[in-house]
Amino acid sequence: MTQTAPTAMPRRAFLRHVFLTGAAAGAGPLLSACFDGGRPGGAAAAPGSGPTPAPSLPPGPAAGGGQLSIPSGPLAGIGPLQAANADELLLPEGFSSRIVAQNSSASLAAISSTGYAWHPFPDGGATYARDNGGWIYTSNSEVLLVDGLGGCGALVFDPDGSIVDAYSILTGTAMNCAGGKTPWGTWLSCEETGSGMTWECDPYNPGQGIAKPALGLFAHEAAVVDLENRTLYQTEDTGDGRFYRWVADPADFDAANGRLAMEQGRLQVMNIAGFEDGGDTADATEQLRTLHPVTWVDALAPDQPQSSNRGPGTIFDGGEGCWFYELPPAVRTVPEGGSRPTKGLVFFSTKGDNRVWAYDIENALVELIFDNSQIDPAFSDVDNITVSPRGDILVAEDNPDTGAIRIMVLIPNQPSKVLVQLSLRHTGSEICGPAFSPDGSRLYFSSQRGPDFFGAPTGTTFEVTIPEAFR
Repeated sequence: MTQTAPTAMPRRAFLRHVFLTGAAAGAGPLLSACFDGGRPGGAAAAPGSGPTPAPSLPPGPAAGGGQLSIPSGPLAGIGPLQAANADELLLPEGFSSRIVAQNSSASLAAISSTGYAWHPFPDGGATYARDNGGWIYTSNSEVLLVDGLGGCGALVFDPDGSIVDAYSILTGTAMNCAGGKTPWGTWLSCEETGSGMTWECDPYNPGQGIAKPALGLFAHEAAVVDLENRTLYQTEDTGDGRFYRWVADPADFDAANGRLAMEQGRLQVMNIAGFEDGGDTADATEQLRTLHPVTWVDALAPDQPQSSNRGPGTIFDGGEGCWFYELPPAVRTVPEGGSRPTKGLVFFSTKGDNRVWAYDIENALVELIFDNSQIDPAFSDVDNITVSPRGDILVAEDNPDTGAIRIMVLIPNQPSKVLVQLSLRHTGSEICGPAFSPDGSRLYFSSQRGPDFFGAPTGTTFEVTIPEAFR
């Protein structure tokens, strides 16, 4: 099916024009193009020379069928949203909030005193436990490469929640959208450009990340690690994108430190049975609500930009959030069409069709677990994903020009619930970087371009406190 570029949204197009022509040079950095999808026109290229793809299977659930058993967490029991609070957030009863950082704001003395000005257009993030019981929240900056801007920053919290430090952990990179937390305690910051790379960063100290070109050159969005299987999974934010995995060579694993070097391995793309090698799933929503088997095929020219080396792989329209989740032993079951209990799940979202997918690693089965039939009003663009320590699946929204932006609690194959809604002053922004504190008591996220562009700031980062009953 031929992909066509989406119609430009008036407000977004105007804001991008203002930045890119320099008319707003005094207001902030160049605006990224991530939020308008980057969907190219033209059909996906036909498979070329290279590794022979796995044999095609007939359409439909040739194996699989049924659905995954994914339990809900306590946030599935939240009540309706209350009136907007002083931070312009609508939350369920008992939830509270505060603003912890704003771009171009001197109101937070704990940040200003460190000499680190909170970065513009905050995007993907994660939290890390500190030895003293506090934690760190990392946050990407999704701007074009501008001197002194971009990369990734970090906020440091003491056990009582007070902010005690802030600093940069990556500079000199462009359009850092989402990323992912590694099991060994580093942050993967992803560049969303045609030849973008993933950078590994140390969240505990100011510094500079290390590029990992072996993970592929493409419009990276998010990345997660399945350490047991020495594998990374990655999304690509383009209209004809693929869903990738990177399988480490044995020599890449550092057993002494329990980590991957991410320098020697194979880049592969997912093929869903019946939708292989450029197959488009756009008109198969009902069919994909049951489990489908998948195979993995080596990417063409893995050391070259993937946008010019299409061939193998099912098309995923605008890959966004990604999360690795290990099911608790007590709820692991063998799915229909599988041979082993489901243990590791990879959730990932595609904003072009507003879907969230779940991949069963043990059984190589994939299922569509959310689309816009499960929420009203419909999501504008599904975006970042996070999972709480208790198994709540949260999905953020990228809102183009109208309405309020939200974070929903996704309940697989059932109606979703709204956990957070921002006031209409944030219309045209997007919610980015949702991440729970290590103990699950707080949720962090940003309104990337809110609350009001012309009045500044260009990005506000929030903290929501979760009541005990929902932890």
